[in-house]
Amino acid sequence: TIDIRFLRTFWILIVVPIVTFILMYIYPSLEKKSAEIEIDAELPFATISMSAISGSMMNPARIFEILISTKDYPALKKEFTKMINEINLYGYDFVSALKNTSKNSPSKKLSELLNGLATTITSGGDLTNFFDERAETLLFNYRLEQERSSRTAETFMDIYISLLIAAPMILMLLMIIMKISGLGITMSFLTISLLISLVVIIVNIIFLAFLHLKKNK
Repeated sequence: TIDIRFLRTFWILIVVPIVTFILMYIYPSLEKKSAEIEIDAELPFATISMSAISGSMMNPARIFEILISTKDYPALKKEFTKMINEINLYGYDFVSALKNTSKNSPSKKLSELLNGLATTITSGGDLTNFFDERAETLLFNYRLEQERSSRTAETFMDIYISLLIAAPMILMLLMIIMKISGLGITMSFLTISLLISLVVIIVNIIFLAFLHLKKNK
């Protein structure tokens, strides 16, 4: 009896640390990917705002301060605040702050934008033209991604309806018919209902996990 109890609890001592380690290992990457998605969604529209503001020929750092104050871009606000803090608190010049923020940004697109801006400032280029070109490219890519996501969502919706609505109902009807006809189904109607419900729940969990992984790709 003691051995059985020990075996029943021993697996917990193995599984719990392993699961905890896996979660702690993948959580930072999931958070980084989530931040990247949020930044990339805001970046095209923020770049349009940068282009409009840069036309007033103000200090480039002021452009980012204005975007921070608008609170329209919460994901970008975190990155821009870090950059402004490097200037105001640590004494970096604007170009160095741009490059540092670029290196630490979770978004590749934001990194490219900041690096390009640093190069444009260093070479004495036109900021308005730079922002216009980047905004056009980012907005075009954003629309393509939205169309791709829309088509993917439609496909997943069809799969979801087939797997989790039509299939369980058909399976339940078949099992009930087989039971009524005496074709080897010995389970009660309640057991059949519970079994189908359990299958639906499990498939739902798998489907949601798959969607989450698909979203973070």
